[in-house]
Amino acid sequence: MSYRIHRCILVLIALLILAQFHPVHGQFREYYFYGKVIDPQKEPLADVEILLRDVDTSRSYSVKTNKKGEFKLAGLPHGIYKVTFKKEGYALKEDEWRFATRHNTMQKVEIPPVTLVSETQLQEAMRLKEMEGVVKEAKEKIRQGDYDGAITMLKDVLTKDSDDLNALYLIGMSYSKKQMYTEAIEALTQVVQLAPNFAPAQFELAICYQNRGDKDTALEHYRKTLELDSNNPDAAYNAGLILFEQNQVDEAMAFFEKAVSLRPDDPAYLEMAGRCVIHQGNLVKAIEYLEKAKTGYSDPEKIKFLEDLIAKLKEQIKE
Repeated sequence: MSYRIHRCILVLIALLILAQFHPVHGQFREYYFYGKVIDPQKEPLADVEILLRDVDTSRSYSVKTNKKGEFKLAGLPHGIYKVTFKKEGYALKEDEWRFATRHNTMQKVEIPPVTLVSETQLQEAMRLKEMEGVVKEAKEKIRQGDYDGAITMLKDVLTKDSDDLNALYLIGMSYSKKQMYTEAIEALTQVVQLAPNFAPAQFELAICYQNRGDKDTALEHYRKTLELDSNNPDAAYNAGLILFEQNQVDEAMAFFEKAVSLRPDDPAYLEMAGRCVIHQGNLVKAIEYLEKAKTGYSDPEKIKFLEDLIAKLKEQIKE
């Protein structure tokens, strides 16, 4: 009998020793997690299944969000958790929650809002990313002067999305570079209809109309360009050229002065400002503009032309 009691005591002692070295994880209930699952429009998502797996013990826990998209997980032990959010029709989302610190009291932890994207939205995002890559490649082709290659790529983009602003703008530019102004105007007009305040499209439209001989429409678009982007010197210069040809010298001069103020060393801007001033009768000022313009040109014929013009103006002043 005494032998049996002794043996039982040994077993109990052994169990106590083992318990000290192998604590049961389930006895630690240190964390209370709560949070919310929403869609990209910040609307709550109900019935989202949330699965947690403790990396060290492989123990699993699960919960579903309520009608308000909220979830609560109370009484979890410390650990590192692999977390999965699942809902039919939505892309799977995975996360890792690291709460390895042991605590003697319950810790309330608010998880930042979790956003789930529907599979449709995800596919659209992937498509847009793919199209973005194509548009970027087409832009590089334009930079290299391969307008036909760019047009081929951009047509494919527009087949899939006829309102893609970047593709419409770039294909309009490509057509313009190829002097296919009708096609360019069609594409660029769509751009300004979809984005009226996009100044570069207004500027490209103006160039197309100017090259096609429709100076009045071109002037309208140059004016609109400058309303949207007052720092575009080329728009001011081109508008000045149209007005100068129409013998509206004073208004043309205002545009040329604007261009010169933005790019003071451009010889073409300076020359046209000087020629306007000649028409206004201020020959001294005209010579100043033309002298500056002359120093900016490298073409011998242009330099000779300006030298002769300056010489004539100086003779007129002497008279």
